[in-house]
Amino acid sequence: MLGLGVASSIAAGADQVLDLEVTTNRPDCLGHLGVAREVAAAFEREFVRPVYSVRETGKSVHEAIKIGISDLEGCARYCGRVIENVEVRPSPEWMARRLEAVGVRPINNVADATNYVLMELGHPLHAFDLAHLRGARIDVRRARAGEKLQTLDGVDRELSKADLVIADAERAVALAGVMGGADSEITSATRHVMLESAWFEPVIVRRTAKRHALHTEASHRFERGMDIMMARGAVDRTAALIAELSGGQVLAGVVDVYPLRRIRSTIVLRSSEIRRILGTDVEGPEVIRDLTALGFSIEPGPEATWHVVPPSFRLDVEREVDLIEEVARLHGYDALPMRVRAAPPSAERDLGRERELEISSTLRALGYREIIVPSMVDPGENARFTDAEPVRLMNPLTEDASAMRSTAVPGMLRALRWNLDRGQTDLRFFESGKIYTTSARTSEGLPAEYRVLTLGATGLQRPASVHDTARPLDFFDLKGDLETLLAGFESGRPEFAAEDLRYHEPGSGGRYFANGEVLARFGQLHHELAREYKLRQPIYLAEIGLECLLGLNLRARHFRAIPRYPAVERDLSLLVPESVVYRQIEEAVSAVKLAELQGFRAVDRFAGRSLPAGHYSLLLRMVLQSPDRTLTGEEADAASRQIMAALEPLGIQLRGA
Repeated sequence: MLGLGVASSIAAGADQVLDLEVTTNRPDCLGHLGVAREVAAAFEREFVRPVYSVRETGKSVHEAIKIGISDLEGCARYCGRVIENVEVRPSPEWMARRLEAVGVRPINNVADATNYVLMELGHPLHAFDLAHLRGARIDVRRARAGEKLQTLDGVDRELSKADLVIADAERAVALAGVMGGADSEITSATRHVMLESAWFEPVIVRRTAKRHALHTEASHRFERGMDIMMARGAVDRTAALIAELSGGQVLAGVVDVYPLRRIRSTIVLRSSEIRRILGTDVEGPEVIRDLTALGFSIEPGPEATWHVVPPSFRLDVEREVDLIEEVARLHGYDALPMRVRAAPPSAERDLGRERELEISSTLRALGYREIIVPSMVDPGENARFTDAEPVRLMNPLTEDASAMRSTAVPGMLRALRWNLDRGQTDLRFFESGKIYTTSARTSEGLPAEYRVLTLGATGLQRPASVHDTARPLDFFDLKGDLETLLAGFESGRPEFAAEDLRYHEPGSGGRYFANGEVLARFGQLHHELAREYKLRQPIYLAEIGLECLLGLNLRARHFRAIPRYPAVERDLSLLVPESVVYRQIEEAVSAVKLAELQGFRAVDRFAGRSLPAGHYSLLLRMVLQSPDRTLTGEEADAASRQIMAALEPLGIQLRGA
């Protein structure tokens, strides 16, 4: 209930080791001190800090080391102490046992002291062999071009100009906030120690750790945001511990470079806002007690308000609602009333959402299943399907996922192949996602991104049964699915045109366009690409401009009563020149505007030697119906003559005429 999930509790001698799940916004709980503060506040117990004292010699630390910060963006504070005449040896049994209990391998008394304080206070530290710091100087700066560093894990690393490093007078000796260098590590020959405690910018540490594939106890904490005020206390605590364990002497003073003081802003907390968000009143004394126990400074204000200053270790608290969450945690979520506040109804329609639902529901009704495909692709594979340049990633995990796709086709093919390899042969998929390209730019100069809808289909349109033979899915099935999808939108009459893309089988591609914009491109995957992808059956693909489609209005639905009078069907057996396509016939018949013509469709097509050269036969079936009477044979004949008169300019005539 406090936000610290206890995953396990294991006995370690007389102690219990708790495995806690700490959320990323609470780095203050990555040490015993922070957890103790939370527990003390929850159980209203006294919070006791570790007690220690630093015995200093008369010699000043400023005589032994000089510290500067060249990059104030990356390092806001750097504290250093020097301990002389140390004897590096194994740590005492009590310290080694405690470190091992929390999963830390004992090394020597100096390194173990830094790890002990890390686990105790939650603040990372690092110890340098002072004799190996050239010029007895420390500078926090960015790495130079071509600079190299061998880290404590024995790896030689090529540094980037973006890396923040700890350097001496000549070269880098540590990756700031991540790992120290091998040249200045503590060894059995070390006699003088320079102890570091600092605050590094979380984003810089995170990028450096990721760039070098390093994840350490220090980087885990620094990249989440450390307490800048803990830097001084942690270096004092560690220096005292090293002196106690090694017999060394701590030089007088601390080199504390802290040029720009960070002050937390005051937040006004209102009792009325606590009541509004939590649904109950929390008494003023309880609010003051809880926030004070958690380390907040709180002063009463006018009209049931408080002026609250968050502590330096609570970087996640910036707004009034964050304070209310803290009050709720300690008050107890189970003590809050269970009620649902009435929400005012919204009369505004979400037209964009309605259009997206129309698309998904139509495709599901046609037998398609929605899939989710990763947007990161191999640039080489992406280039096989489009000339649009993808957006390359600066820090890719693998070459196969080193760019943001500029076409969704590769992902669809991978999904189809994955299912085919597992025996699923009849597939219809759709994916709604984004593509990205540097070939176009936004007004802010960023790579453009577009929403696309991708269809993939393969297998049988109709499986074999006792009633019929199997029929494989073909180009016209995909074309019909697109027509059904587009019919739900007011796109006028989308026009079809043959068009083969580079990855289409020749003669098996097309596109739909309306109002001067291409709505969809589709076709059969080229057999050579299918072979390379190890796809052993024809694959049909469609790419739909989702932004264009969503920009259209949904087609209004009109309902009418079922006619009382029967319909009349008339078949026209037409002799059609091969140069005439069905769309021309459709437009000519529709232009007649017969009130009784309820619909028409082509039901058969034949081409053979019995027909005149350059012609094919088409059987056109018309449905004629009147809402107020039964049509006579003469009226049906008259309608047929009108239709034929409209088709004659196309060179179409009745067979046998």
